[in-house]
Amino acid sequence: MTPFLNMVESISEHFELWEVLSEGEDRLELVRDSVRYAQQSHGMHFQVHAPLSDVNIGSVHEPMRVAAVNEIKQTILMCHRLDIPLVTVHPGFVQGIAFLNRAKALETTKRSVREIAAYACDSSIDVTIENLPGGINATCTNAGELLEVVEDAGLGICFDMGHANTVHQVDEFLALSDRFRNVHLHNNEGQWDQHNRIDDGSADLAKVVKVLRDSYKGNIVIESVNLESGAESKAVLKRLLA
Repeated sequence: MTPFLNMVESISEHFELWEVLSEGEDRLELVRDSVRYAQQSHGMHFQVHAPLSDVNIGSVHEPMRVAAVNEIKQTILMCHRLDIPLVTVHPGFVQGIAFLNRAKALETTKRSVREIAAYACDSSIDVTIENLPGGINATCTNAGELLEVVEDAGLGICFDMGHANTVHQVDEFLALSDRFRNVHLHNNEGQWDQHNRIDDGSADLAKVVKVLRDSYKGNIVIESVNLESGAESKAVLKRLLA
């Protein structure tokens, strides 16, 4: 709701890295000048979350699948132009007639991810595929299925602790930590994707942080409902990492 440039000033007071959801008024095409300003004037670093609203790379309707993949490719192209090294992508959703054959949605997800991976390689952009929460008719909510998709395309995982907690598979995902290339931290009570403060919920934050400290060298993104909650989560995380 807040203009991107206004948020640059506020976010830079607390964080060095901002993962921007390239959607709506914050689409990279619309905010690229502001991104450059933040990079040059505030020393901020960026990652990008690819568009997710109405973007289904697992669509079994081929014209819509192609359109979704093209949206992701456009995001990767903009990241290349803005020197943003990493893009996180949601896997496919099981929508419409795909309910009759869920395996088809997984196969189209794999095909799309392979296409995206090849395009990203040509652009020198690192793409990660994120595990999705339970209860939203999506692929890759469990560790085995996500591993199948990323192995098929040679990509890394964006581990989302809150999403994993909604399907009670935090431990199963942590077993794949050698494949993590991005991490999203937020918490919940295990029922739905609440995006609480990282220590406010049933996910075992201390266990997650221990694994990350031991086996993960990438960035950690706090996904919060507002900046205040994000800053509070950062303070918690710094204590656990000390």
